[in-house]
Amino acid sequence: MLTVITGLDGSGTSTIAEKLHKMDENSILVKTPSLEYSSRDLIDKDVRKCSQMAHYLYYLSSVVYMSDYIKNNFDYKNNNVYCVRYLIDTVVSHRVAGLNVNLDYNIMGHEILKPDLTIFVSVEEELRQSRITERGKSILDKVLDDTDTKNKFLQEFGALLENVIYFNNNETDIDENIRELYFNLSGG
Repeated sequence: MLTVITGLDGSGTSTIAEKLHKMDENSILVKTPSLEYSSRDLIDKDVRKCSQMAHYLYYLSSVVYMSDYIKNNFDYKNNNVYCVRYLIDTVVSHRVAGLNVNLDYNIMGHEILKPDLTIFVSVEEELRQSRITERGKSILDKVLDDTDTKNKFLQEFGALLENVIYFNNNETDIDENIRELYFNLSGG
């Protein structure tokens, strides 16, 4: 099963994915954009300022790459794959930026893997801000400092999410919450 873990930056998507992966023997953990896309400062600053479409295509390519990477390197039909961020994140971000793009898993005739499940992670705003401030805010993190923009993100996610589990990450005992989530995912 391909499970995408998403939410606003600072909500804890990476932490939750890592904990699920550790509980799920033989699972695979990936992230978009992957390490191959690690030099994004100029893309997120200069390219984004000049052309939202070019910015979108860059991030879209990272999703297509990850889909093909999973198909070509893992037995994803017999092992669970947890992916932090995926196509929905790219589409939501760019819809909020004003592009008319859709959540379509057929990209120019190329089928990318469609998630079987999406986990949307939410967290109180004060805690989210504390987390991203502590790690250092990126250019894109700062976009969500605007309340109207953040609300547009949440509205777009709400409109596009399918096969979703909402996970509240406000609790202090995240390990217990993750165990319960994993228990529910594994049909336990």
